[in-house]
Amino acid sequence: MGLDGLRILVIEDAPDIRDVFSMLLRAEGAEVVATGSGREAAELARDGSFDVVLSDLGLPDIPGDVLIRQILAASRGRTRVIAVTGYGEPFVTRARQAGADVVFTKPVEWTRVLDYIKRPGLAA
Repeated sequence: MGLDGLRILVIEDAPDIRDVFSMLLRAEGAEVVATGSGREAAELARDGSFDVVLSDLGLPDIPGDVLIRQILAASRGRTRVIAVTGYGEPFVTRARQAGADVVFTKPVEWTRVLDYIKRPGLAA
């Protein structure tokens, strides 16, 4: 089962990681929009309808938990948020409290992220 038709917003300030995530998601059939900016991500979330957001928490311009709240407010809670972080606590708890469906800690196994996206109710 692929990700055909799923619109995914990737937010990651490290260009190499952002490119790899985007490439892997596109290979599964997802439509991907990627940015390294939390502010741009918030604007994209307001303008577009994304099924899933895959976001780093350690962004240079907006704290990850603040961005998650903005995205969920813009989508009225319809967007599923997957957070990825290189930090432990309290960042993991803050992301969950902000509404992230799941938080993965770097280095993350790609298959775990993909399996989560493919869960019933997430994939198209």
